[in-house]
Amino acid sequence: MDDQTHTRKPRSRRWLYALLAAVLALGAAFVGGMWFANRGERSVAAVTESYAEAYEGLDTTKDVPVLLPLYAPDAVLHDAATDRTYSGTSEVESALNALLATPDFDLTIERTLVGDGWALVFWTADGMRPDLDRVAQVVGVTSLEVSKGKIERETWYYDPAKAPF
Repeated sequence: MDDQTHTRKPRSRRWLYALLAAVLALGAAFVGGMWFANRGERSVAAVTESYAEAYEGLDTTKDVPVLLPLYAPDAVLHDAATDRTYSGTSEVESALNALLATPDFDLTIERTLVGDGWALVFWTADGMRPDLDRVAQVVGVTSLEVSKGKIERETWYYDPAKAPF
């Protein structure tokens, strides 16, 4: 009788070890899959949040370097109101410097909507219009196309007649 009891224990342990190995393998596969799926790339939501936070804190052209890491090297910025397109990091930097050169410029992010590979950023901008000698305000929307954790394309939509820039 002792021999039969002794034979059962190794079988139950083998079953337990097999179950434990299967659970560990599934856990490792899940963690590995999550890591490979992300590959260190920032999500559209994370990029949009960083974009909104950076714009909320912008004050002058000295702040442009805070925005540049958000863009892909071959990013395109299109100002739909003026039909101007800026391609690549240096042209995007020039466009942002021109925007932030607006006297008393202030941009408030009103809200954001995030989708699969895209985001919309609703904003209000204030600034001094030297040609009118007064502060002007414009409401606008920016669309962002994000791929591999970087802004690939940005488009500004606003009424240029009301814009302070």
